[in-house]
Amino acid sequence: MPRGQWSDEDLQNAVRDIIAGTGSVREISRIYKVPVRTLMRRKESGNLNKIPLGRKSCLNVEQETSLSRYIRNMASHGFALSASNIKKLAYSFAIQKNMSHTFNNEKKEAGQDWFLSFMKRHPELAVRKAQGLSTARAKGMTRQECAKYFELLGNVLRENNLLNTPQKIFNLDETGLQLNNNPGKVVTNKGAKKVNCITTAEKGETISIITCVNAEGSFLPPCCIFKGKNKKIEFEDGLPPGGKVIMGEKSAYVTSDIFFPMVSRILCSEKRTR
Repeated sequence: MPRGQWSDEDLQNAVRDIIAGTGSVREISRIYKVPVRTLMRRKESGNLNKIPLGRKSCLNVEQETSLSRYIRNMASHGFALSASNIKKLAYSFAIQKNMSHTFNNEKKEAGQDWFLSFMKRHPELAVRKAQGLSTARAKGMTRQECAKYFELLGNVLRENNLLNTPQKIFNLDETGLQLNNNPGKVVTNKGAKKVNCITTAEKGETISIITCVNAEGSFLPPCCIFKGKNKKIEFEDGLPPGGKVIMGEKSAYVTSDIFFPMVSRILCSEKRTR
């Protein structure tokens, strides 16, 4: 007979029939697919709830539920935990509570088998690929700062009569692309659309890109900033017409020495195309 192919209800009905004397133990065992020895042992103990087969987990149901809640809470705040983090956390918890465990004392973490079983027992969790997020970006803007920004923007537009001239309203912004940013896989809520993992900085070699577009959707050629002294011709391969690569000797970030000459060049280019 296959192991564990019965439910709590099957066990309870089988014990009820044995007590009622509706048939022999073996007959009832075949009907409900509950082994004879299990039936007799559960009847004597009075425990009619099914428990998982195999070795018991070192953490009980309440402790694992609390751990799952902690993992999801950390992920929601941008501090998603990796599998290694969770295994070390389980080991640390078992040590602090003086619990009997089979975890690896040399590595000071739970085993991979425990982690896989833990994930199966908690389908609300999933292993996902994380995206790096710096602490500076994670802080974001407050409601007061956002309101102040739009108030200042509205004043500028009204003072310069720009409210009805979208072709004159340009937005220029800088963004960075990381070439080697690889936070790895973490555990978070199942179905989460965004999985960020906060780091001290978005690690890896950075390329800055400056773009400019007006409210009508017309855009100016982009500028890319690479770190280094010597510019190679192939750096500009595939750029849109007018696009340019600028080398930054100390870093790939935007500086005033790079920004103002670049804006002047863009504006001159824009005037010539009108």
